[in-house]
Amino acid sequence: MNSALITVEILLVVVTPLLFLYLKGSWPLRVIVPCLLTIPLLWYFTYAPLHELSHAAGTYFVGGKVTSIKIIPSFWLGEFGRAWINSEGVVEPWRQLITTLSPYLFDGLCIAAGLHLLRHSCLRNAFLIGFLFMLLFLRPAFDFVCETAGFLSGDKGDFYHLDMILGDLVTWAFMVTSLAVSFLSVFVVLRRFLGFPDTLSASADLAGRPPT
Repeated sequence: MNSALITVEILLVVVTPLLFLYLKGSWPLRVIVPCLLTIPLLWYFTYAPLHELSHAAGTYFVGGKVTSIKIIPSFWLGEFGRAWINSEGVVEPWRQLITTLSPYLFDGLCIAAGLHLLRHSCLRNAFLIGFLFMLLFLRPAFDFVCETAGFLSGDKGDFYHLDMILGDLVTWAFMVTSLAVSFLSVFVVLRRFLGFPDTLSASADLAGRPPT
């Protein structure tokens, strides 16, 4: 895929929500800056490994075998986005479907777990909140956005193979639903932490007890 397009996707889907989370919060600048510098870097080192390892897990789950795998791009050689798995023994369409969808099923589980964790916990640590926001919400959102953009641009990635198995209607329904759920979940979390952590202290004061 075009590197300029991927850069725009990273800025819009990963960096911008993190900026909103921290700049609309009430953490001091000395806390915000290290978070904004380190969390996007951690996204880079977790996105491809989790995606490709999910494919590998799906391959083994259906009885296939992973013959080679690359989960971290060779950035020391100038690569910034190449990762893959090669497999064998995955021939039937239902096996191919499971191995293809494995990363996105994992993304869905991450979003569900993240909504429960970040909406109902009393976390106050700025870095931990931002890291979990990235790992459980922004990383899945980027997965859906990147693969959808690749499908629309003619890239023969996961959604192309999904389309070959399930057809246009189901593939489009899956893409639209996935994008809607991921964006809505990001919005819910950002709204939850608007003005944080001062909002937590204010809520505790109104309740007549000290914040936890």
